[in-house]
Amino acid sequence: MSTISLVILVSGLAATLLFLAGFSRGVNRAIAARNDPSSTEAPDEAGHLGTAIFAVIASAVVIALVGVVPSAIYIGPFLAIFTAAAVGVAFFVER
Repeated sequence: MSTISLVILVSGLAATLLFLAGFSRGVNRAIAARNDPSSTEAPDEAGHLGTAIFAVIASAVVIALVGVVPSAIYIGPFLAIFTAAAVGVAFFVER
């Protein structure tokens, strides 16, 4: 197994564990909030348009780079790993 494959595998495993821990926390908090009759919290409707636009542009750039720089093929998995890790962290961040 090559070094980059091993790095992607270990990073993916770490991001998966972080995502699962965060998702579990998010589910438990959602169930607790749903069962709490005194909770009148409005859902957070903050816009995520900027983040979505960044993700689309980053993906397009990576796809274009693969045609020019073949080693850019390794950027795609790292973008996916970073996305999973960021979603996992988002469950732990309180606003």
